Order: sequence, then C-alpha cells, then structure tokens
Amino acid sequence: MPVNRNALIRYRTIDKCLQNRRRKWTIENLMDACSDALYDYEGIDKPISLRTIRMDLNAMRSDKLGYNAPIIVVDKKYYTYDDPDYAITDIPLTAQDLGVLQEISQLLRQFKGFSHFSEMNEMLYKLEDKIYSEHHDQHAVIDFEKNEQLTGIDWLDPLHKAIINKQTLKLTYQSFKARQAADIVLYPYLLKEYRNRWFLLAMNRKGKEIAIFALDRIQAITLLPDEPYRIHRSFHPQEYFKDIIGVTRNIGDNPIDITFLANAVQAPYIKTKPIHSSQTIVEETKDGVVFSITVIPNFELERELIGFGEGLTVLTPRFFVQRIKKKVRSLYDNYFAETNE
Repeated sequence: MPVNRNALIRYRTIDKCLQNRRRKWTIENLMDACSDALYDYEGIDKPISLRTIRMDLNAMRSDKLGYNAPIIVVDKKYYTYDDPDYAITDIPLTAQDLGVLQEISQLLRQFKGFSHFSEMNEMLYKLEDKIYSEHHDQHAVIDFEKNEQLTGIDWLDPLHKAIINKQTLKLTYQSFKARQAADIVLYPYLLKEYRNRWFLLAMNRKGKEIAIFALDRIQAITLLPDEPYRIHRSFHPQEYFKDIIGVTRNIGDNPIDITFLANAVQAPYIKTKPIHSSQTIVEETKDGVVFSITVIPNFELERELIGFGEGLTVLTPRFFVQRIKKKVRSLYDNYFAETNE
C-alpha cells in the first residue's frame, strides 16, 4: 500500500501521542497535533479533517501497513494503545524488507561524494546498522559512475538553495582562460551535470543571455539578499538542451544535420546508445552504418565523435568535417610530428 509523506507524518504524530499516556487524547486532540506537525514539517497551514484522522486510525489498526496498532477507545472518548509498550517504530523487519532496504542503502551510498546528500549520512549509518545487524553483509551489485576527487561539489548545496529560493548571488570565479578570479553578480537558474562535472546556468546581471559556470572554477559564493532577483523568461531547460550534447551552446546558432559513418565495430554501440536523441539511420552499407543527427555543433560534440577514433568518420556538412580534420591533424602532430614514426 503506497503511503505519501503527509500520511507518514500523521501516522508518526498519532503514534507519539498515543505513547504519551500522561495525557488523554480525544480525536480532536489528534487532529490538532497532526495539523501542527504538518505545518512544522511541510508548511501546510490547513486543518486536518475528522474523516482523515478516522481513516488514519483505521489504517494503523489494520495490517495493510504492517502496523496492526492496538488502538483502543477508553470511556468512548479517549484514544490510547492497549499495549503501553507498543510503537510503530518497533515493528520487526521482514526478510523482504531487509532486502529492499539493503538495495536502497547501496544505491544511496553511490552519492556519498556529493555534499547535498551529506544530511543523509546519519540516516544511512542507522539504516545500515539495522540491516547488517539482522542480515548478512553483501557487496553492492550496482556501481554508478562517480568521481570522488571531483572538486566544486561543495557548492552544490548553496547553489541549489539559491535557485529554489530565487536569490541573487555573487560568484568569485576564475575560468581556465582567466589569469585571475573576478566577482560576478548573477541570477542562478539551473544545475546541470555532464560527465561527472557540474555546471551552473545563470544570467549575468550585466547581460541578457544564459551563461555557464563550472562549479570547479568557483572560489566563493556570496548571497545578495538586497539585490533583486531576475527571472529569465525565455529560458526553458528542456528546450535549451534539446539540440546540443553537453552544456555548451552558442547563442544564435541553429541545429544542423550532421552525418557520419560508423564501421562494423562501432555501429552496434552507437545503435544501442545513440549520440543524440535525434539520431537516425540513413543507410547500412558494407563499410558500416551511416547515421544522422540534428544538433548545434559544440566542443562536446567534437570530443564525442573524435572519441570513436578510427571507427567513425564525419561525412557532412563540409565545414564541420574540416573542423574535425583540424582537430585530428593536431592530434596526429602531437604523436608523430617530431618522431616521424
């Protein structure tokens, strides 16, 4: 039986009330306690109805949630537990519960390098202690791509909060090309991950277009509560990333059709993992498969295509072929220009 967060808050609140035997609890008292809890935890300023509390009590009494709570009514008015030692948190876990919890714990542990999950650490330690005290240890069977040495992750949490709260920021930022850091006042809109590197999409106070800032190049973040926040009306993340690979997008550029030939070795990989959502098969030949994608050319696309090495050849358009040739020639020179091997 799926239970939403608000219902769980009500169940826990009712449980705490009924464990407190120094006070007599009417159904109205339980309604008030649940209303207060929802306001404290979720900011919901709406009274709980009598019908909702009655349904909650019935659900807790039943085995649908696994509680089977011994809730009784005394003097036809006051609610309490028949067993003074009962608590819904003391219900033993089944073998199936332990299996599910162990899988969840292993999945969450994949994100331990990210500071915005740091508040879950204590919860995870308790969860794992419960699991491993009742179940044999087992190695993880899912391993996500991650880079625990990645810098800039500590900025995720403050940036995430600033975006949610619509707060103007001042970044002390130094790009790879800049000789020294500079302060930039901006309005943050989106955090984007690409290949284990995080980026902030924002609008500079002095500009009108979306700019991209790598989190590993940020040196400091300062909130500017007195600086009005501006919304970029034309920025829509899905539309912004629809025609590109990665995060780099040149303002004013339009998508173009790019065709490339993948040989017999690389073609199956590209078929099963398309380079872009627009990818289609133009034709299959004895030399391999010709694919087409409709994208805005950028650095990430060039790196993706060159990464297939001799297994992929860009066919059209001509200007993009020349751009790839120039990159490949530079790559060749790095290895063979001086040695002539």
